[in-house]
Amino acid sequence: MLFKVWVYGCCLGLRSSRQLDRACQRDDAFKFLAHGLRPDFRTLCRFRQRHAADFDSLFEQTVGLCQAAGLVSLAHVAIDGTKLRANRSKAGLASALAELRQALAEAKVADGDLPEEPPGEPASMPAAATEEAGFMHSSEGLIPAYNAQLAVDADHPVIVAQQVRTEPADQGLLGPLAQQVQDNCGQPPQAVSADGGYLTEVDVARLEATGTRLYLPRRASGAAELEWVEAAGAYRCPAGQWLRPCRVREGRQIYRTHQCRSCPQAAACRARCGKKEVHVPLADSARGRLERRMASEAGQAMYAQRKQIVEPVFGRFKHNWGLRRFLLRGTSGAQAEWSLTCIGHNLRKLIQAGAGAGSEGGHQGPQPPATALILWAFRLHRWVTYRLTAGHSASAA
Repeated sequence: MLFKVWVYGCCLGLRSSRQLDRACQRDDAFKFLAHGLRPDFRTLCRFRQRHAADFDSLFEQTVGLCQAAGLVSLAHVAIDGTKLRANRSKAGLASALAELRQALAEAKVADGDLPEEPPGEPASMPAAATEEAGFMHSSEGLIPAYNAQLAVDADHPVIVAQQVRTEPADQGLLGPLAQQVQDNCGQPPQAVSADGGYLTEVDVARLEATGTRLYLPRRASGAAELEWVEAAGAYRCPAGQWLRPCRVREGRQIYRTHQCRSCPQAAACRARCGKKEVHVPLADSARGRLERRMASEAGQAMYAQRKQIVEPVFGRFKHNWGLRRFLLRGTSGAQAEWSLTCIGHNLRKLIQAGAGAGSEGGHQGPQPPATALILWAFRLHRWVTYRLTAGHSASAA
């Protein structure tokens, strides 16, 4: 019962326990969902705190329901992230991070006589470090925030993966999100699109190994400004200097010249320390195949769909539902709020498509009890709201 109240409240922008407390006393829709009971804010708050760890599992159930109802095809999954303000002041976060750094430094001095950990085994971060928000750049400037990530299917935009991270940059997050899509849906997506901030050689190779076509914007290598001479197998700069192949690193051929120190065009050419380098992906590497895919018209057309798939979901969360900052502190609290919001989004998509809860033409198979009950509650609430509106209209007439 309380979970239905929380999900429906998130869909209306009521995300605090006190707001839901008032709604359960005054709003007929919430009274119906609460079975006529009036839970106070303490009960609602304790319920969310006690079951926050289960919200991710319930989100996976909504993905499974949407997939069984034919709302998820995985033909194209768009990935993006947004910065959401944390429930932290700048001074409070700076003080907490300073105390954490001091504690880590003191622990390192105290453990100085202990043997070092074997190479290749990174030290585990303290729980306080992983729970704390970070300073991130946004339209409001440098703020305490979390990096909220979404993976949205293109058909009915259903959220198929989500997570809250403390890293300010998106680099390195593409692989974990794609893996979560595969875990939630039972198969990898056919195509994934994301912005250039996600690009890493490891993730490109990882997605290609699963058979997923990746669409990322092409990153300028500097070779476009140079002339390729096929006979010499090298690039020639506007000043006439040759950039010859020197070595291969991470699937890219490096071309270099050391004749830039006295060149008058060195600054405009962005040469450093008297040398100029360009890194060109190898044709038979995963990065090279990505470059060729994005150079085609079909690749550009596929990537152009990314914004219209994932950006409206962020717009709904921020503008319609008022989710511009998290109310709970810590990464686990922010993750619980984000999961609850994504659950509400997916259930709305199910209801709008006329699927689930044994509806005609919908999924008729067994459903998780909690999710099936929420679907019924949403459907019955829509009917009750219609009847109440019709009754008031008739009385006024």
